[in-house]
Amino acid sequence: MTQYAALIYSRDVDWSRPEFAEETKQYAEFGQDAAELIRGGAALYPTSTATTVRVQGGRGGDVVTTDGPFAETKESLTGFYLLECADLDEAIATAAKIPGAWDGAVEVRPVLHVGG
Repeated sequence: MTQYAALIYSRDVDWSRPEFAEETKQYAEFGQDAAELIRGGAALYPTSTATTVRVQGGRGGDVVTTDGPFAETKESLTGFYLLECADLDEAIATAAKIPGAWDGAVEVRPVLHVGG
């Protein structure tokens, strides 16, 4: 079985806030329904909490940080699941059930395992 990253792009909000309880419940229901395929995942805090890191001059160069996300967009990376599916078709069918796909987008990408 292949592992796929399901990257969720949706509104940039704080999902821990009470006004998003219904949507959070929908994610919990998805998690229960797809538990046999989910190998990991998490929701992310809003992009306002992000720090972008760059190294100028390549490895060992100066570390430069900026507050905020890598790019400002209408939809932000707000969470992810690590799925283990038989094939891309199963990964796509599973991603279509993630609530973020209903009013945003879910990018499905095979995971390349490197190292030991």
